Amino acid sequence: MQNICTTYGEGDIELSKTENSFKNRLMWYLLGAIVFSAAIAFGCGYLLVQLGNKAIERIFNNEEVNKTYQYRYMEDLQDFVTTKRIGVANIDELNDWTEDNSYVYVAIYQNNRVIFNSDYSYTETVRVSDEETESAELQDSHTEQEPKTNDELIDSDKLYTLVLTDGSTASVDMFCYDYWKYNNYLWIFFVGLAVCIFIIILAKLLKVKFSYINQIEKELQILEGGNLEYPITIKGEDEIGNLARGIEQMRLSIIEKQDKEKKMQQANKDLVTAMSHDLRTPLTTLTGYLEILNMDHEKSPEQRKRFLQLSLDKTKEIKDLSDELFEYFLIYGEDRHEVDVEAGSAYGLVMDLIENQFLSLEEEGYQIVAHNHIEEGEVCLIHVRYMQRVLNNILSNLNKYADKAAPIEIIANKEQNYLVLRIRNKVKENLDKHESTNIGLITCERIMRLQHGEFKSYEVEGEFTVKLVIPLMEGRNE
Repeated sequence: MQNICTTYGEGDIELSKTENSFKNRLMWYLLGAIVFSAAIAFGCGYLLVQLGNKAIERIFNNEEVNKTYQYRYMEDLQDFVTTKRIGVANIDELNDWTEDNSYVYVAIYQNNRVIFNSDYSYTETVRVSDEETESAELQDSHTEQEPKTNDELIDSDKLYTLVLTDGSTASVDMFCYDYWKYNNYLWIFFVGLAVCIFIIILAKLLKVKFSYINQIEKELQILEGGNLEYPITIKGEDEIGNLARGIEQMRLSIIEKQDKEKKMQQANKDLVTAMSHDLRTPLTTLTGYLEILNMDHEKSPEQRKRFLQLSLDKTKEIKDLSDELFEYFLIYGEDRHEVDVEAGSAYGLVMDLIENQFLSLEEEGYQIVAHNHIEEGEVCLIHVRYMQRVLNNILSNLNKYADKAAPIEIIANKEQNYLVLRIRNKVKENLDKHESTNIGLITCERIMRLQHGEFKSYEVEGEFTVKLVIPLMEGRNE
C-alpha cells in the first residue's frame, strides 16, 4: 500500500499562534484590576475613617462640648416632663424621650435612690444607699436587685435638677455622646468615597484595554476602506493582543497574495507577448514556404521536397510552442493549493531518470555522466504525474538546447532532509534568443512548489544547470 500525505503549496495563509503559558490572560487582568482597585479603595477608606474618628473624638469628646450638649438636652427633657406631666409615679414614660434621643445616657436620682435609668426599665423604686446595701445582700435570692449607683457620682457637682410635675425634684446624671452619629456619617461618607475610588481606579485600568480595542476598530475601518498598507498596532500578549496579531498577519498575507497575483498577471502578459512573437515568427516563415509552393512556376521535386520539409519543421515548432502554452495554463489554471504526494524510493527515482528517462538522449548521441549518492533506503515525497511533467520538460529542453559535444551530468545528493538533483549541460552555440520563452521552466517551478519542493535554473559561462529539491521523509525504509 502506498503512503499518501497531503502537503500545501503556494497561496496558503497560515496564521502563527502565540504560545500562551498562562491562558485567559485578559480574564486575569480584569480580576487583578478589580482586586487592586478594591485594595486601594479599602485602604484609603479605612485610613480616612480612622483619621476622621480621631478628629471627631478630639473635637467633640471633651467636657466643655459635652456640657453644652447637656444644657440643651436638659432643657428639652424639662419641657418633655412638663408637657407629659411626668412625676415619680409615671417616671417610666421618660423612655419615650430617651428613644427619641438615642445619643444620651440619663440616670435620675431622688433621695439617693435611682428612680430612672435610660439603660434599664424600673417597675418599683429600690433604695440603694450605702446603709441598705449590706441588708440587701442578705435578702432572699429571689428578691430582685436593681443596679446600684456610685455615691461619688451622686455627690458630684455635675448633676442637674429636674422638676417633676408632682412637685418633687430629682437629680439627673447625664452623659452625651452625640459625636457617635458623626462617626456613622463618617462611615457612610468614606464608604461612598471608597466606592468612588474603586470605580475610578478600575475605570483607569480598563481604559487601557478599551482604548486599545477602539484603536483596533479604527485601524480596521481604515483597512476596510481599502488601505491595506496601514499596519495594525500590536500590544501585549493577551487575547486582544493575539487578535490584533492575527489581523496584522492576515493583512500581510492578503498583501502578499495580491503581490503574487499582480506578478502572475504581469508574467502572463509577458508570456502572451513573448508567445505571440514566437508563434508569429514560425507562422510567417511557414506562410512564406507555402506561398512559394503555391507559385505557378515549376519546381523540381528536390525543391518541392525541401520546402515541404521546412514547412513540416515549422509546424512541429508551432505545435511544441502550443503544447508548452497548454501545459502552462493547465498547471496555473487549476488554482490548486495542495496536492497529494506519495512516498516513493528516492534511489529508484534517480535510477529511473538515469537508466530510462535519459535513454532516449543516449540513443540520439548525447553522453550521460551520472553520480548517484542517494542510499537505497531513502524515501521521497512526490506527485508521480506532476513529477513526470517536470522530467519531460527537462528532457525536452536538453534535446533542444544541449550541446552533444559535451556530456550531460546528473548529480544526486542528500542535503539535510532533501533530495537535491542537479542536471548540467553545455548550451549549443549560436542559439536564436527568441527560440525559447522559458515557459517550460516556469511550469516546472510551479509544480515543484506544489510538492513543497524547489526548482531553480541558471546559466553560467555557457553551462546550464537545473536544480531540483525534493522533500525526504524523516524515517527510512530498511
